[in-house]
Amino acid sequence: MLDDLWNGFLELTAQFVIPDWGAVVGLLPILVLFLIVAVLSRVFLSLWRAQPARRGKARIQPLTPPDIHMPGPSFAPIIASIGAFMLLLGLVFGGLLLVVGAIGLIVGLLYWLREAMRVYEHDTGAATTSLPAVVHAGPPPGVHMPGPSYRPFLGALGAAMLMLGLVFGEWVLAVGVIALIATLLGWLVDARKEYVKTEEADTSGHLENIPAPRTPSLLIVGLGILLASAVLIQGGWVPPRQASGGQAATPSGGPGASSEPGGSAAPPSSGPVADVTITAQGIVFLEASVTAPADKPFTIAFDNEDNGTPHNVELLDGAGTSVYKGEVFNGIATKVYDVPALPAGAYTFLCTVHPSMTGSATLQ
Repeated sequence: MLDDLWNGFLELTAQFVIPDWGAVVGLLPILVLFLIVAVLSRVFLSLWRAQPARRGKARIQPLTPPDIHMPGPSFAPIIASIGAFMLLLGLVFGGLLLVVGAIGLIVGLLYWLREAMRVYEHDTGAATTSLPAVVHAGPPPGVHMPGPSYRPFLGALGAAMLMLGLVFGEWVLAVGVIALIATLLGWLVDARKEYVKTEEADTSGHLENIPAPRTPSLLIVGLGILLASAVLIQGGWVPPRQASGGQAATPSGGPGASSEPGGSAAPPSSGPVADVTITAQGIVFLEASVTAPADKPFTIAFDNEDNGTPHNVELLDGAGTSVYKGEVFNGIATKVYDVPALPAGAYTFLCTVHPSMTGSATLQ
């Protein structure tokens, strides 16, 4: 009998020392529901026992304390939240829902901004009529406030073009460098003028700002022309390419004509002979997939048709490891790569300079 009692005690304590966690986790929702019911019961019991509220016959209209602005009701938060909800749904399901969500969110935010501007104009208009006009004599003594400047905007624009040039090519990069240098030089000139004004204040006792800058229309237009020209050259649209690949067609009987009777033109010379041909044009590979022999060396004729743009061909195996990397060169040009023997399988070829240019290669 003592053994049975002792074994029962051990089984009971084992439930606490080594519990069945699956059963415990299954009881958690019941425990949470019990706690919710207990809290709600306590709240309702407290409200039931509470004394009745002592109110007047009429509802007291709340008054806003002085110097505190309470905005009126607005539908802008509801419109913006609906737009944000549809935008998030569009990110999941795509299609027209994404566009409608973006439009709804933008309309809600613009409506909200308009309401805020209307409230601000109302408040500032009421305040300006009751306050006397204040004429500022300038900054405190010893404090210099520089005037407005376009230099930060132009510097950010030049830095943005510089970053784009690092991605898309050297022509856009050159325009970014020119814009950044022009901005920094202009900034240096402005700083020099302010320093001269500060030196003059040592003798005159009055610190003046340099004249307000004019809009740098000439610089902005010049940078726009340079950027457009760089994009045209980088894309290979300027100078225009000839349809025959750089050589004008030779009329019958001319220097390039065949010596055979009838004066028929000789066939155009073909490109380098290789096992695989890959062409780059417009920052993309024209061949989406190629086939090459496996387990023996082969050649790739890479034709870079992007004028002044560096490209190459790199092969990656199925694990993403580089197994061959060709030389990078500017177009328009063609090089033949000698690829060592590679085992059969599926590979990926890409441009090291522009990783978005990809294709698939099958070795068999």
